[in-house]
Amino acid sequence: MGLFKKNVVESIQREHDVDALIYLDPREDFNTNSIITVAPNEQVVFIKNGQFYGTLPSGRHEVKTENYTVLSRIRNVLSGGASTFTCQVYHVDMSEQNVNWGTGSAIEIQDFFLGGGVVGVPTLIRGAGEFRVRFNFNEDSDASKTTFLRLMGSRSTYTHNDLSAIFRAQISQEISDVVGKSLEARSRQGSINAISSQLKDFATVLKPEFDRLFADYGLELVNFSFYNLTIDETEERKKYLDRLIATAHTGSYDKAVQQEILENVSLNQGGGGIAGAGAGLGMGVAAAGTFAAMGASAFAQPAATPLPDPMEVLTKMKQMLDAGLITQDIYDAKVKEVLSRM
Repeated sequence: MGLFKKNVVESIQREHDVDALIYLDPREDFNTNSIITVAPNEQVVFIKNGQFYGTLPSGRHEVKTENYTVLSRIRNVLSGGASTFTCQVYHVDMSEQNVNWGTGSAIEIQDFFLGGGVVGVPTLIRGAGEFRVRFNFNEDSDASKTTFLRLMGSRSTYTHNDLSAIFRAQISQEISDVVGKSLEARSRQGSINAISSQLKDFATVLKPEFDRLFADYGLELVNFSFYNLTIDETEERKKYLDRLIATAHTGSYDKAVQQEILENVSLNQGGGGIAGAGAGLGMGVAAAGTFAAMGASAFAQPAATPLPDPMEVLTKMKQMLDAGLITQDIYDAKVKEVLSRM
């Protein structure tokens, strides 16, 4: 026998001893006098014939009088001569859940600012944070409905452990992808070296992306925060940082690279020539003619080559200091050097 007897008012509500975020109510039959009580911080999801049928928010709902879309559908079926409406009813806990995020392995991106806008410098990012989420399935969203059916399948409960497992296996990686792509795009506009001191601003920028990501899992992102985001300082990054400093001194990225290659050649005579000197520079030198041109550019008529404008050099160095690319000691030493030539 179904839960409801014809012409008898019955009530369906959450069994409070069920410790699950989502659980299937064992009762399935409704009639026109049915009352459905949805607890605070809860929603009810109706599934009929394997299809998402609708939702109800918290409150007391009577099939014959309430005007919610799903109840209207149920009433239409019952008024068509049916004595009962049969479907599966899932109780969804909408209380907030805390889940942690961390980079098990570093996120690899290309830092274009450090590469002078010419090349992307391989960069490893590590981070951790906390996300506060809750289930909220939207019957007007196809993605939300599909997610619910995929999450539940033939299961009757969905637990805290299930949420933690899908977060570790899927959502956490997608968060890392969003962070990585955003930082790489940011590096095309400016330095990301100071990102660890800009976490609040960065979180605000990422919020719309994370909203869309969590909605695909039937989750509403209530809030989140980063504990940290750090950059692994490698020898490769140090080399390009030195190149940026040289660019500020020479006034030209190309000249800084040429000077670097020529210095390497002078230190590595017989060690592979220009190919060895240029290895890892991200530029490459294809022919000896190019090298000759670089030599001419670097050494021809040194007396006629004007010194870089001190104001321009100091301005660039101050920008690099503010961006976190150089330390105060490096900046102070460069200021002292420039002033000594004036």
